[in-house]
Amino acid sequence: MSNIKKYIIDYDWKASIEIEIDHDVMTEEKLHQINNFWSDSEYRLNKHGSVLNAVLIMLAQHALLIAISSDLNAYGVVCEFDWNDGNGQEGWPPM
Repeated sequence: MSNIKKYIIDYDWKASIEIEIDHDVMTEEKLHQINNFWSDSEYRLNKHGSVLNAVLIMLAQHALLIAISSDLNAYGVVCEFDWNDGNGQEGWPPM
C-alpha cells in the first residue's frame, strides 16, 4: 500500500500548485539529497522548518515557472521532469 499524500502550495500572488508525493518512494533521505544538491540547503531547512517543506517550496517554484514559461498543463510539467524522454530537470528525479 502506497503512502501518497497531497500538498497544496499557495503563493501570495494567488498562484497555487498541488503536489502528490508517495513517501514510500520519496523518503526523508531522498528529500535531503534533493535539498542538499542546491546551495543554501541549511538556510532552507531553518527557514521552512523541515526538509519536506523546503523541497515542496522549491519544487512548486520550479514547476510553476516551467508551466507558465512553456504554457504547459500538469501533464506537460510532469513530462519535463522525465529523463527517459530526453527532458529532465537538473537536481530533480523524474515524477
